[in-house]
Amino acid sequence: MIAVYIIVAIIVLILVIAAFVGTDWHFEKSIYINSNLDKAWHHIRNLHALNQWNPWLDLDENLTQKYTGTDGMPGASYSWDSEVKNVGAGNQTIVHVTEGAELISRINFIRPIKGVGDAFVRIAAEGGGTRATWGIKSATPYPMNIIKLFGVIEKNLDRDFGKGLNKLKALCEH
Repeated sequence: MIAVYIIVAIIVLILVIAAFVGTDWHFEKSIYINSNLDKAWHHIRNLHALNQWNPWLDLDENLTQKYTGTDGMPGASYSWDSEVKNVGAGNQTIVHVTEGAELISRINFIRPIKGVGDAFVRIAAEGGGTRATWGIKSATPYPMNIIKLFGVIEKNLDRDFGKGLNKLKALCEH
């Protein structure tokens, strides 16, 4: 009977901690590119361009993809569907474009976990090259938000964003 009380106490403790952790999170990563703004902008200006360096697309060669709308303009959308767990299914819609500087989009994750994220890619001149920054704001529902305490989101996004930004750098410097 003591074991049951201990298990219940641990579960209650986890739920209480999760209640105080909050659900919102934000992650961004940047990279210096030895290339001018125009060349960097060419590789982030629309959904087709973003997908040239999207690190998740390399995970499934049988990925189903669909583009709608005028790519590079607000309202243009990209959807994907994959049986690979780390790719899943969802769609991304351009929300705002600042020509030569920023592309903002809304991502609806359908599978494996439902969620919504607001993503951006920004570029700015720095030294003789360009600084590219990729970021996302989202939320993890309660009580799954407890994972924030363990840095799981940051660890995974740091790896994946790093891979994508290095691909962007290679495209721009080629």
